[in-house]
This record gives sequence, structure tokens and C-alpha cells, in this order.
Amino acid sequence: MTEPLRDLVATRLTALCLNRRGRPRGLTFDDHVVRGGLILDLAIGGALTLTDDAVEMDHQRAAAIGLADVAAQADEGDGSLQDWLDWGAPGFDEWVGRLVLAGVWQLRPWSPLRPFRSYDDGDPARTEADRARGRTGEPDADASQQTLAVLAVGKVSALSGKLGEPPSWVLAGLGEAQWAAELVVDRLTELRTQMRSNGHDLDGPAIGDPG
Repeated sequence: MTEPLRDLVATRLTALCLNRRGRPRGLTFDDHVVRGGLILDLAIGGALTLTDDAVEMDHQRAAAIGLADVAAQADEGDGSLQDWLDWGAPGFDEWVGRLVLAGVWQLRPWSPLRPFRSYDDGDPARTEADRARGRTGEPDADASQQTLAVLAVGKVSALSGKLGEPPSWVLAGLGEAQWAAELVVDRLTELRTQMRSNGHDLDGPAIGDPG
């Protein structure tokens, strides 16, 4: 279970929410980022599909990629997928807890020089590559669907490169999961605008800056 969990879009996005000292940036917005990543994981994994008149969840496929509980939460009640992205669970802290419990991430020991909770994400080279990829803006024909999904969400979340919309080639490269990426990108953009109007800004120091 550790390997699938390590490679999920949600996990890679969560790692981008840490600065280089391993400290979370501490934004409520990151709860939405995690759930947006999970929507994409379910769609890429074939558990979440768009039909002519509905979004359908295949719980067996979700279980096969280690997200049975997430699928159950997203599919619970009469709410829409967007409702779950807005208000559901897990959020950032819960997902980090899951990663630590699974041994994918490590909680760093407390020290007077590092008084805040911080983490080792287990794959800092990949995290740095994900962060840098958004700065180039150049098409990458070899990028996996997971990598494209990370780039798409990272662009609208100030996690990779300059804050903005993902290039069209990123969304197109997601194939059958493109609809899910468009849903997540559009809703995160709306939430970002709402939070800005309430005084919460994602355009502060770059997440990779030490601090």
C-alpha cells in the first residue's frame, strides 16, 4: 500500500504545500487542494467516470488503488462531487497523518531551531521537479497523467511556477480524466477568488522559499 500512496497526485500536491524546511504553508485552501488531487487520482485510476448524465464511482476500482474510504466519502449522501471538494474529508492534516502512519512521510524531531511541526516527504527530488516543472511551461510528451495532474492543480494553487491557469496541453494530455481536471481547476480557481476577497492571498512568498 505504501507505493501506491506515495505516487498519488494528492500526495505529490501535499508535498508541494511544504516549504524547503518541511513546514506546511498552513492555508485552508490546501484542504481543497488535497481533495482536488484525490478526485484526479480516482479519475486517472478509472474509479470516477463521466457519463452522458452523471458522474459514476466504481468502488472496486477505488479500493484497488487504495482509496476505498475516500471514494465512500466522496460518494456519500446526495451531494455533488463539487460539494465534497468544498466541504468533505479528508483535508490536508488528515492526509498528512495518513502519509505519516503509512511510513511514506516522516515527522521530523522537534528542536529549538525548528519549533514548528515539519516533515520529510520521502521524495524531495520529485517534489522539487514538480515545483520546477511549472516554471518552464514547456510541453512534456513523456509526462505521466499523474504528473500532468500535479502541474494542473499546482498552477492554480501557487504551488508550481507563477500562479495562473494550466496550459491547454496539460489538460489535453489527461485524456479521459480531462473532465475531472477541468472540474478541479475551475472550482479551485473560484475558491481562490473567494478567499482573496476575504483577505486570504496565495500570492505571497514562493512556497519553495525557506521560512
